[in-house]
Amino acid sequence: MSEIVDSLWIEKYRPKTLDQVVLPENVNLDFKKMFQNCSIPNLLLSGSPGSGKSTLARIVCSKNGVLFNKKDNLLVSNGSAKHTRGIGFVSEVIEPFLKHPPVRDKFKIVYIDEADKLTNDSFDSFRGIIEKYHVAYGRFVWTCNYISKIPDAVQSRFTHYQFKQFPKEFVLSYCKNILDTESIKYNDKKLEIVINTLYPDIRKIVNTIQRHSLGGSLQVNEKDVITKEKTIIANILEIITNIEAKTMFGKYVSNIIEILASEDIDYTGIYTELYFMEKVPANAKIIINQYANNHQNCLVPSMHFSAMVFNIIKSLSEYRQIKG
Repeated sequence: MSEIVDSLWIEKYRPKTLDQVVLPENVNLDFKKMFQNCSIPNLLLSGSPGSGKSTLARIVCSKNGVLFNKKDNLLVSNGSAKHTRGIGFVSEVIEPFLKHPPVRDKFKIVYIDEADKLTNDSFDSFRGIIEKYHVAYGRFVWTCNYISKIPDAVQSRFTHYQFKQFPKEFVLSYCKNILDTESIKYNDKKLEIVINTLYPDIRKIVNTIQRHSLGGSLQVNEKDVITKEKTIIANILEIITNIEAKTMFGKYVSNIIEILASEDIDYTGIYTELYFMEKVPANAKIIINQYANNHQNCLVPSMHFSAMVFNIIKSLSEYRQIKG
């Protein structure tokens, strides 16, 4: 297993200590104090994909954080998986894990990635479990993309840190370091194609440059890395720009409908990236958030997403008329 992990650049070059993570100074100081005192609250880390949430969570749950005996004292699950997101997993796996005190550690930690995908029943169950075990030795470390999907009553039991996108300059430097260390030949233009196309998701960027460097040099062009999700996002941004400029945008709507009709789409990724984009107006983000929250229960995902696009158009057009 370690050989497989070492062969994956995203794991091989994932920061292992707090000093290797890019964090705001106040957040860095908070976690330094936690690690020095070997004491943490329940932690809720939110932000866009590839922003460092999971990396910091892993450090917290390691010997470089507060946990030395992960085998006995760490339970990891994914909130988006069908068998782990419901109340059954909470009562049948998580609570039995917490019933026994930690071995050679101060805490037992339940680390849930994508916690915003848990069911409402699961959230309700967690409220009692967090209260019951936090007093003694139970700690909960959760990551999520959408903080709005975590009920307020649950959020109140955590210390929340929000993660922002890494600056492009950092991503470029990070990728150059990987390529140099791996003795991969590259030119800046090809590397920038990957970063500009897939930013801000560092995970996708690193996996892509590895996949296109198998021959010892980075060989890639824009067609190799552009995804249908990125194409949809680009068309939505064009619609927004054209509405603001009072110019025609019908072809971009047609482009989106054509892609939705012919492909399987990672809708969650699109909702998330659009929501965190500075270019997207606040009224459009409100609509995106509403449709993202309801997407899991929709009958036809493509129609649901199309409805979101038309509602964004309606909202922005009405706002433009009000502004004159």
